Amino acid sequence: MNALEFKNVSVSSNDNSYKLINKISFDVKKGECVVLCGRSGCGKTTITRVINGLIPNFYDSLHKEGSVKIFGKELTDEAQSDLSRVIGTVFQNPKSQFFNIDTSNELVFGCENLDLDRNEILSRVNGVVSFLSLESLINKNIFQLSGGEKQRIACGSVISMQPKILVLDEPTANLDYKSIKQLQIVLTELKNNGYTIIIAEHRLYWLKDLADKFIYLKSGEIDQIYSYKSLSENEDKFSSMGLRSLHLSKSFQLYERILNEEKWKLFKVTEPSNSSEFEISLENIMVSYEKNKIVIDIPNLKFKSGTIVGIVGKNGAGKTTFVNTILGFMKHKGKIKLNQQEQNSKDLNKQGFMVMQDVNQQLFSDTVLNEVRLGSIASILEGKELLKQFGLNDLENRHPASLSGGEKQRVAVSSALLSNKKILVFDEPTSGLDRQSLDDYCHQIKEISNKDNIIFIVTHDVEIIFQLVNYVLPI
Repeated sequence: MNALEFKNVSVSSNDNSYKLINKISFDVKKGECVVLCGRSGCGKTTITRVINGLIPNFYDSLHKEGSVKIFGKELTDEAQSDLSRVIGTVFQNPKSQFFNIDTSNELVFGCENLDLDRNEILSRVNGVVSFLSLESLINKNIFQLSGGEKQRIACGSVISMQPKILVLDEPTANLDYKSIKQLQIVLTELKNNGYTIIIAEHRLYWLKDLADKFIYLKSGEIDQIYSYKSLSENEDKFSSMGLRSLHLSKSFQLYERILNEEKWKLFKVTEPSNSSEFEISLENIMVSYEKNKIVIDIPNLKFKSGTIVGIVGKNGAGKTTFVNTILGFMKHKGKIKLNQQEQNSKDLNKQGFMVMQDVNQQLFSDTVLNEVRLGSIASILEGKELLKQFGLNDLENRHPASLSGGEKQRVAVSSALLSNKKILVFDEPTSGLDRQSLDDYCHQIKEISNKDNIIFIVTHDVEIIFQLVNYVLPI
């Protein structure tokens, strides 16, 4: 029996003004791992939302047609509460599935809703904590976790419910290299134990020994179904289809070498192509969340304008805290100077623009075009031209909330490019980008890098590190 069957499934807006997926048909056998891949906005997330029943049950503006069966039963015949026992989902944005403010209660929340015996709940959760190496995250405030740590907690809360089908939407988007390897091991073991796994993903290199097949989507339809071998042997061809690199072993060797370098010391990757107009210096900077927990301790560090700096380190190391300090959002001890003139928080706020890790927090306008021009003096024509460069010109009148994760990311990046600030910060900017969008993004960042700005890229993505930055700062 198949674990999942799609037959002529389409999803469109109620007024039929746009279609998200069109006549999708495929099946997944029990114990298989299937990857949904393709360009941003191709329909990957929409399919995951159909599988777990969120479409149409929780998306009133969308209409679904066609048949979806879970272990032979029609999806529409199953109550959402019953589906949650069979299907577990880790969303692209883990914050959207949290119900508690601390990690321990979050890990037990799903099991409690299944009305399990207390001893069974404790047994499952303790097993998952060990399984996912979550010991250091127990009894923590969820709002103080990094994006990658939140992703790990979300995985733990879902796996503890022991669903038969596990759906993961961009599960590695916020994870560091070590956590991705750990996730690969975990999913491999779950698959060996009979779990059926559906993954919507841009990063494909880590799926080599896990995925049984790759469903390549194009404009909301299935274009082709591939094996990993067929993808790997024809990477040049498939990169033009928007798929990320499958072979990154040499890049990871250099990346691990950089991570082992001295912290808070710049590691040169490429020569900057721009001259320098100003310098930012940090002197005896110290930031702590609690009295006895120092997150940042920098004796002396300098950045010159005209450079692109990659900020790297494991989940929870303090990368986002560091750039928040540079932008004046964090209380700190020590001095931050611009050309030897000390800057207060207000000064730093005025100088900087940040694209957040969760771009949903900074989308405010009613259309994409209005969003990219918000707070900018750029003309409508300049805004439209930038949207065209990022492949968003067909979406200029769409509401930003209706876009895919990757499309939202590109909108936020476009806003930053029009801001003309001295300090530009991008926190995990490539998490939802396909191959072409990543290349376009790197090109655009290089284009705006000049003697009048410094660009900081907080990232785990080795493809962007060695394609874009001039310096890497390990934290």
